[in-house]
Amino acid sequence: MADLEKKMLVHHVSLGVGKVVALDANAVHVFFPESDKRFAAKLRLPAAKVLLRTDGVERDAWLEGLSAFSLDPKTGRYGLAATWLTQDQAIAQFMSTYPQGFADPSYVATGERATLWRVVHETWVEALGNGEGERLLADADVGELVKRALQVERHLSPLQPSTERKDILEEALGDPETALVFFGALFEVLGVPVPGRARFEKLFAAAAHLPVAPAAMWPVATLFPFVAQPDRHVFLRPKPAREAAERLGCDLRFDETPNWPTYSALRALSTRLLEVLKPNGARDFVDVESFLHLTATRRAHAVKGAKAVERE
Repeated sequence: MADLEKKMLVHHVSLGVGKVVALDANAVHVFFPESDKRFAAKLRLPAAKVLLRTDGVERDAWLEGLSAFSLDPKTGRYGLAATWLTQDQAIAQFMSTYPQGFADPSYVATGERATLWRVVHETWVEALGNGEGERLLADADVGELVKRALQVERHLSPLQPSTERKDILEEALGDPETALVFFGALFEVLGVPVPGRARFEKLFAAAAHLPVAPAAMWPVATLFPFVAQPDRHVFLRPKPAREAAERLGCDLRFDETPNWPTYSALRALSTRLLEVLKPNGARDFVDVESFLHLTATRRAHAVKGAKAVERE
């Protein structure tokens, strides 16, 4: 057996496949999803090595993605959040709300979350898609860029919490100089099929220089990539994104200033979810965003091997 390392998958003779979440001088902490418990098992070393093997353990994207473990000082054990849901429980929760999955009539109905996002996407395509945004950028026509961007943003009103001010984006793009830099970075991200870290960091830096409150930086930075190309990019609104990720056992390494590690963590989580949700009809990150929103806004209660849900 190879030396044990944090994050590696192992197989226990009786507990099945697990993930090493921490190592102490005298113990290895392994999370076993089949136990249906949120705490990792604390196995004493060196005796545990006889019960564990590392060779031949198949990859498990969901288990590998679990990262939000924290140490409980009272028990000395590592655990996920008290509101943690397994992947199957989260999907069952979604299906209890939308029995036909992402094709459910109540899910695709006019005025519902995913439908509104798709309207915003269509508005973007009409206003700034098909090269229009790049043309305006090349002409340095920042006034028209801002005008059309605000036209897109107006369709978001039903999706914005009532506590959010509706003029945040207008204020953020109010200075022509910083707005032009922001749009330049934005279209660099949109201009390639798979933008790398450098392009996103340039966009995040441009968003950070906009006159916007810290709490609004993430929505401003990630909104337009998401609505322009929802098959490639994700949207991060801090509170629901963090709550959903926590319930699904993912540590976003959140910081209120837009940054690559947090964004890439959400994109990795969203990519894994999209794959497992495709059998239920999920098409792109609009559907994943809706799934995460529901995950964040339901309180789960254990009931005989499953989870019952209610509105928070």
